[in-house]
Amino acid sequence: MTETFEYKTRPGSLTLSMIAFAGLTLLAAQLWASLPGVVILLLIPALLTCLWQIVVTPIYGLSVSRHGWQIINGRQDLSIPACDIAYLRMAEAITPEVGATLVMNDGSEVALPTHVLPHPMDLIREATNRGIPVREA
Repeated sequence: MTETFEYKTRPGSLTLSMIAFAGLTLLAAQLWASLPGVVILLLIPALLTCLWQIVVTPIYGLSVSRHGWQIINGRQDLSIPACDIAYLRMAEAITPEVGATLVMNDGSEVALPTHVLPHPMDLIREATNRGIPVREA
């Protein structure tokens, strides 16, 4: 067991986005000699849009340590101290919105969206290794 378990994911394919950007760049370079107006009107905005999508695409994930859980969910990042967690409840039927739920000592619940979670077995292993009980819904 490592001190901190980290799982990070990114929607889409970074490789495919970079190949599309390279292809558009080569096309713009080839067309510049014969049709510079088309390159300026069409390909330059397409290149900028492609570059914008590569840079701005958020990273989602989960970081689990003995001290706390860090849920990386775009602008909705959340840090939860481990001492406040009573148990991890795994959903019977995993939906796109909720894959698991952290139940706190005070009875409140924090839903963990499926796009931030690793494989359910990895999540269960990491929670139990850190002393957090796992229950089924």
